[in-house]
Amino acid sequence: MVAVVGFTVVALVIVFGITSPIIRQVQTVRNFQISKQSYFTAEAGSEDVFYRIKNNLTISSPEVVSLGNAIATVTVSTTGPGEQEILSEGNASNLIRSVVKNITVTDGFEFSFAVQVGPGGLRMQNDSDVIGNVYSSGPIDGDDNDKNYILGDAVSSGPGGSIDEIHATSSAYAHTITDSKIDKDAYYVTKTNTTVTGTSYPGSPDQPSVSMPIAEFLLDQWEADAVAGGTISSPCPYNINSNVTLGPKKIDCDVRVYGNNTVVTLTGTLWINGNLTIDNDPEFKVADSVGNKSVPVVAHSTSNPTTKGMIDINNEPNFYGSETGGVANPDSYIMFISRNTSAESGGTVKAITAGNHVTGNLLLYAPHGAVELSNEVILREVTSYSLTLKNNTQVYYNIGLAQPLFTTGPGGAWKIKRWKETKPNN
Repeated sequence: MVAVVGFTVVALVIVFGITSPIIRQVQTVRNFQISKQSYFTAEAGSEDVFYRIKNNLTISSPEVVSLGNAIATVTVSTTGPGEQEILSEGNASNLIRSVVKNITVTDGFEFSFAVQVGPGGLRMQNDSDVIGNVYSSGPIDGDDNDKNYILGDAVSSGPGGSIDEIHATSSAYAHTITDSKIDKDAYYVTKTNTTVTGTSYPGSPDQPSVSMPIAEFLLDQWEADAVAGGTISSPCPYNINSNVTLGPKKIDCDVRVYGNNTVVTLTGTLWINGNLTIDNDPEFKVADSVGNKSVPVVAHSTSNPTTKGMIDINNEPNFYGSETGGVANPDSYIMFISRNTSAESGGTVKAITAGNHVTGNLLLYAPHGAVELSNEVILREVTSYSLTLKNNTQVYYNIGLAQPLFTTGPGGAWKIKRWKETKPNN
């Protein structure tokens, strides 16, 4: 009897020792699967509430969404003017996963790329870089793939799309890729003398062209908003060399802003019916009263669209967004817009030129014109018919830029600003 009992005890110890790790592994796998269900339910609840907000539907507080054996509890809180946070917690068998969406009101368009150019394409020279993705409806050309970096994806669309002498740190998409370095994957029809670290996909379909992000009717509306604030007709040209607060306002002639003690504070949209010249260290700033929004400055000559409406920025001007309590608002920018149409019409007039240490919270937009940047210019985003970068110029995309909100415009279009998984509250 003692031997039998002893043998039984030993056998149980051995069996338990063998099966216990297996049981733990099975339970870990089971918990992982349940946790995934919690996560997907949290995502479903978050998407449901975001859909309701976008479409002005009723939302309970909190909103409860069931999916299978899991439940998502979703709460919405206001985090600032025109901004909300959606927190969704998914719970399956007390295994909780949470996701949070930060959403914001936008003007209905997106800056999805650091650089977006039309059929005129992108030309990069002399150690110029783009920190972010590039989407071009024309060619993307560099002069040395060890000096011209695109720190992101490079896309040249259509059957004529080409990438030449570019170093892309992510993937590249073009009908033809030549003399380049691609750190990830390459999608092309023809590739010549190009190093691809990732996977090559010969015979890939050409990428589609994309429209300019801001509709013409919105640019027209911004001009109308400026006119509603009154018109300055004299003196002409209109020179600014001392501190001034402007906007919304139309200035009916050429404008020059200059002087290292000059600060132009923008409270609303400006429409300059002529050319704009900025030089010799002035400062542009979005008024703090504007909040976490941006201000457009439009140069557009309705009578001479191919020869006027040009913007020239030189010699160390600085550009700042608004502040709240002395802290810079992260989504407040100044955007210079030229509606000059020379490049699109086959002309040589440049819509926007900037050079000699131009930096700050500045966006450039010339949907029908050519933009040229040179000599250590650092900007946040550029969209134009064609773009040339020279001499240590950088376009440095800000991840929060994708959904801007300006002082005027339609507003009311909710979009996701940021998304992440977060720790549960309990």
